[in-house]
Amino acid sequence: MLSILIPTYNYNVEALVAELQEQATNCKIDFEIIIGDDFSNQTIYNSSNLKKLGLIKLHRNHSSVGRTQMRKLLSLKAKYNWLLYIDSDMLTTESLYIKKYIDAIEKNPDIEAFFGGYSYSCQHPHKDRLRFRYGIEREYKSALDREIKPYRNIYSGNMVIRRETFELTNTTLENRYGLDLAFSWKLESQSIPLKHLDNYTNHMGIEENEIFLLKTKESSRTIRYLYDQNLISSKQSKLVGAYKLIEKLHLAKVVELKGRLLNPLISWMLINFRPPLITLDLYKFYHFCKK
Repeated sequence: MLSILIPTYNYNVEALVAELQEQATNCKIDFEIIIGDDFSNQTIYNSSNLKKLGLIKLHRNHSSVGRTQMRKLLSLKAKYNWLLYIDSDMLTTESLYIKKYIDAIEKNPDIEAFFGGYSYSCQHPHKDRLRFRYGIEREYKSALDREIKPYRNIYSGNMVIRRETFELTNTTLENRYGLDLAFSWKLESQSIPLKHLDNYTNHMGIEENEIFLLKTKESSRTIRYLYDQNLISSKQSKLVGAYKLIEKLHLAKVVELKGRLLNPLISWMLINFRPPLITLDLYKFYHFCKK
């Protein structure tokens, strides 16, 4: 019935695994849990406890390949037709998390993928960080809001998808951030029927501002690469739409030059203060435009 797949790198998944195992058992379904360790150098589990839980498998890479490639490896090891992908830094928000996905599968036989959405706990110890603010303002959306533009609100860290559909749509590139856009474009271009649910996971992995900015920069460069390689459409990202506009106005070089001058100041503000998120948008746009 359900293969629960958890890619992780340097993040302890023991509590998450125990919760998912208990919920799936209560649903009385056939299931398995496979942890994909992307060559961590920190403890991600207590091996003796995992053995006690049963139905748990561990795949450990001998080099780091990134989350997208790890998801592919986990799909090849899964034995069931439905795959639940949940990132290691997520926690379920309620005891019926698994059941909601199972019910959705049974009630929607024509749907190929379900997305539960991200939420952010008001009890999180790092609510002041930029990553938390970004998540609350940009990612935390109801299923109703996400359904307005269903292919623009794909958060793959909390999804259930048919194995065959995943194999058709998962874009595997070198270890990069920002590949959800390529995934969503594959879903849209192949007209894969999907559904958004209010079945959230709390995103607990709130990085320090410097680390989040580094990932944001890499994500912006990935989006530029995907655009240049025709792996996403111009509708997939606001960065692409804005870039096409300034390119049409012959202002791309001007924006890049201005960005080069202002980027140190913008970075400093984002790390040390709480500027409006449009400041982060400018940071992303500069690194998208920069070749």
